[in-house]
Amino acid sequence: MTDFGLIITYLMISIAVLACIFSPILQMKNDINKMKKMIAPLIGLITLIFVSIILSSNEVLPSYTSSDGIMVSATSSKIIGGCLITFYILSIIAIMSVIYSEILYKFFENGKK
Repeated sequence: MTDFGLIITYLMISIAVLACIFSPILQMKNDINKMKKMIAPLIGLITLIFVSIILSSNEVLPSYTSSDGIMVSATSSKIIGGCLITFYILSIIAIMSVIYSEILYKFFENGKK
């Protein structure tokens, strides 16, 4: 009985994810400006990921082994390093946004200059 509940849960989550992906696409299919506003940040994020992967090191230390003794490849090490760099950059951007919106914004009379 538990398996049936898990299958239904996975099915419902899949339907919700698909609805969240396709609903904005259907809403903006007739408005090219909405499409540009959505695609520009995606291109920026993909560019950030690729630059981070290019900047990361592909060094593999001997201690990077699994329990089976399988070594991590240089390519997977480079991708993991690039994803970590991307995470750090996005975290710094998020922290700076919170600092700006919560602290600096209040110093300037709620944004009025």
